[in-house]
Amino acid sequence: MRNENKSGLPAFDTSGRYESGLKSLVKSLQWAFAILFVLIVLMLIYFFSWGGYFSVEPQQAVIVMRFGRIRDTLTTGGHWYFPYPVHRFIRVQTNQQFLKVAFQQSQVNPDEVKDSFEPGLDNYLLTGDANIVLTSWTLGYKITDPAKYYTKLATPEKPVDNGRVAEDDEVVDADGFTGRRGPRTLLRNLFRQAVLRVSATSKVDELLASGQARYSEAVQREFSKLLRAADCGIELESVVLDQVLPPAKTKEAFASVTAASTTMSTLRNQAEAYRVETVNDALAREAEILAAAATYRTETVASVKAESSYFKSILKEYRSNPLPVRMALFTSALSGAFTELGEEKFVLSSGGAKRQLWLRLNPEPKRPADPEEKKAEK
Repeated sequence: MRNENKSGLPAFDTSGRYESGLKSLVKSLQWAFAILFVLIVLMLIYFFSWGGYFSVEPQQAVIVMRFGRIRDTLTTGGHWYFPYPVHRFIRVQTNQQFLKVAFQQSQVNPDEVKDSFEPGLDNYLLTGDANIVLTSWTLGYKITDPAKYYTKLATPEKPVDNGRVAEDDEVVDADGFTGRRGPRTLLRNLFRQAVLRVSATSKVDELLASGQARYSEAVQREFSKLLRAADCGIELESVVLDQVLPPAKTKEAFASVTAASTTMSTLRNQAEAYRVETVNDALAREAEILAAAATYRTETVASVKAESSYFKSILKEYRSNPLPVRMALFTSALSGAFTELGEEKFVLSSGGAKRQLWLRLNPEPKRPADPEEKKAEK
């Protein structure tokens, strides 16, 4: 039975039956206290040393949050802060990232070609002239303000998970529709909005032929405008139009139109080349004619001036000695006439009241032609 003292409280057993058990209990408590003390010391050492140290990896930024508020944004080097729960460290990828956006017809069977599009299920674009086109794009962007990117967008709790950019979180709306919500989803939706706006003001011929560069530039400008208005710490690097195609059912018809357009362009280029060649030939011929005319004019004027000088000199001599000059001129003219008439010709001439017969005597014999001269003439 249990012993009680005068106050009615149970008294300790002094017989020694529980002494060994008490000693074992005390010893166990001492060991537990020692182990707990060592654990607390190790935790304190970890807390004040390695637990708060980290290094910023290349092409990443680290957002330091103290009790849920952003304290710093670090981009390089090693740093130490009090670890969790005082501080939390969030890594954000800052190198260039890429995002694929496609406006394509949904297909369960890849070999199947649908006869029509289903709004809300198929992704397609309507042009300004009421045609349908399918496109695919590649966006290049980078995060320039990690703190704004993390706080303004529905960014996952760990933007970088195991060295890779985390996918956007899946959400389910009130109607049970499953989708995603996050920065990449926002970028994709903003870009779709830009493509829809630009496509609605473009013509299908421009998109499928020569206007693809202008189309891509217009989409990039519109998307940059929407991205600046969002002010989410993201900067656009590039927009690449991978392909633009008509629907599969109308591909052959568009191919025929494209071929006709190519033929027309080729013929226009040939006509333009012929026009340029003809104009250049005409300009060259014009320059040649003008040069020949200028040369002829110069020669004619020089010849007339020479004849004028000769005539004036003869006139001066004639006025001083008319008879000798007249005979000299007559003799010169007659000599020229005989030269033109040949060797065996007779000329009757009259000088005043007397009639005279002129005969060319002792003509120079013809020299036989030299074979070398004939060859040179040929």
